[in-house]
Amino acid sequence: MNKYDINEHILLNYFSGLLTLPEKKAVDEWIDESEENKKLAQDVHYLFLATNAIERINRIDSYKALEDVNRKIKSRKQIAWTIWFQRVAAVLLLPLIGITLYLLLKPQEAVEDIELKTNPGVYALVALPDGSTAYLNSMSSLKYASRFEGNTREVYLDGEGYFLVKPNPSKPFIVNTPFNLKAEVLGTEFNIEAYGNSTEVKTLLVSGSVRLHYNDENRKEQFYTLQPEEEFNYLVKSATYALNHPYIPTQIAWKDGRVVLKNTSLEETLKILSKRFNVEFIVKNTKLYDNSFTYTSEEQHLLFYLNAFMLTGIQYRFIESEKSSSEDLTPKSVVELY
Repeated sequence: MNKYDINEHILLNYFSGLLTLPEKKAVDEWIDESEENKKLAQDVHYLFLATNAIERINRIDSYKALEDVNRKIKSRKQIAWTIWFQRVAAVLLLPLIGITLYLLLKPQEAVEDIELKTNPGVYALVALPDGSTAYLNSMSSLKYASRFEGNTREVYLDGEGYFLVKPNPSKPFIVNTPFNLKAEVLGTEFNIEAYGNSTEVKTLLVSGSVRLHYNDENRKEQFYTLQPEEEFNYLVKSATYALNHPYIPTQIAWKDGRVVLKNTSLEETLKILSKRFNVEFIVKNTKLYDNSFTYTSEEQHLLFYLNAFMLTGIQYRFIESEKSSSEDLTPKSVVELY
């Protein structure tokens, strides 16, 4: 790819991680050539982050919308980049893009604390101030500063999050949990599940490296460096841990709005569905736990999965609906399996 051929479409692929190493190098050189190139790349990056957030949260194909609009505009050679940018925003017509761009483009002022929370059955994507990305699963919260200062980039997670951390060797990225465990990374992808009302913290490394800090049974700080595809399961009460090698797509499919099962036990399947659909399961017959399931689906309705249970002889019925908490009006379904 010739660096003079670089355009908005190539920049979108660049920030999506779709380019080869030689192509990426060519874009890097092009960006460094002038302030104009840097500004254009920055605008595309901001727009990519905003539309990617919209796509994840609302399950619409914003990226395809960007490409469609871009193709139409390219057929009109005299249209300026600023007009292209405005038209993309007009096509999306979503308040969220305005809010996201405002947060990204507003002048740097005093550092503020930001806290994001997801309701039961809802997941969200968060663009962090250093260019890293975090996905939050159902009933999770993430606290972070509006601008990372000092020698570290620290966030505070209560719940489940999937992090794609932008590398910065001089400024480690640290995820704090409600327990005596935190994860330190430089640039990597990993999933961490640390609900404050749970008895365990699970950290699954997808790629890169994660150094865990935790207290042992004697309250002494210990360290463990995870290897890719390894899961560190920290038991809070005993301050001990176990290492596992689970099927990664099953553990992280939630961030893409999917359910991926591969010989997954009924117990684990119900845990996944509970977070996905804000439902409480009551298993009346313990023999049902002998069942396991293998399938992949993007289905958005709980009944689809309940009817799939029936193929194995598991029956179900809805018992009642209740509020998840006094502060949350999202109704929780209660399903009995027998």
